[in-house]
Amino acid sequence: MGINLLDQLNDIRSKNTQPTNAEILVGFEALLSQPTEGERILGNLFTSEGNSEMLNFDALESSRIYHIEDIKKLCVDYRLRFLDSKHFNGTFPAEALDAIKAFEKAQEREITGFKMIAPAGMFKLAEKDKDPLLFVPMGGGYHYLLAQWGNDLHPLRKALVYPFRDFESLMKTVFIFCLAVALLFPENLMRGPKDTGTILHIRVIFFFWMVFSTGAMTSLYGFSRMKNFNANLWKSKYLD
Repeated sequence: MGINLLDQLNDIRSKNTQPTNAEILVGFEALLSQPTEGERILGNLFTSEGNSEMLNFDALESSRIYHIEDIKKLCVDYRLRFLDSKHFNGTFPAEALDAIKAFEKAQEREITGFKMIAPAGMFKLAEKDKDPLLFVPMGGGYHYLLAQWGNDLHPLRKALVYPFRDFESLMKTVFIFCLAVALLFPENLMRGPKDTGTILHIRVIFFFWMVFSTGAMTSLYGFSRMKNFNANLWKSKYLD
């Protein structure tokens, strides 16, 4: 079974110390008090600069409001992008357009600011659906969830992209990998005919050799491929 991004985002928000949803709505109310339908909406989606919208808070569902820090953590954990919808190169299904129509009707105004969470490939290449999330920026670091569609992410995606979160995660991965190899490598392949040291000494030496060689290869690959970390990419409109 795949990983549902909306469930993961809700879980991240539940652990965050941000104000409650009711407090968010009250705060925003005080702060901001001062062609065809389908073609029009698609035009807005593909030209949106992700500007904040002045929303009617009485017509909002507090459970659909997410802080930028929660969104950032989701994107970093799963190596996703959070960009203006104009950069999206996939397709918007009817359910997303219907959600926007219903939202505009509830707000009694046209909505032109949209942002999206999706894998980088969906902003660069025309790939199949991969569980994107569509938001309307509210200002103050908060975003209102409009729609979700597509397939769930692979359940191993979070683990597979863990080394790319940041430099610390990469180093942890290298050390854990080297330690596992050093501990599991067969003794008869490590000990030479003239080796007199204990197997522990040999494994320690082998571990540090693995760290040096694996670190060197990782650096060479990273610099040669110009790979960047998730923490630097989640809002970038450029390639890795």
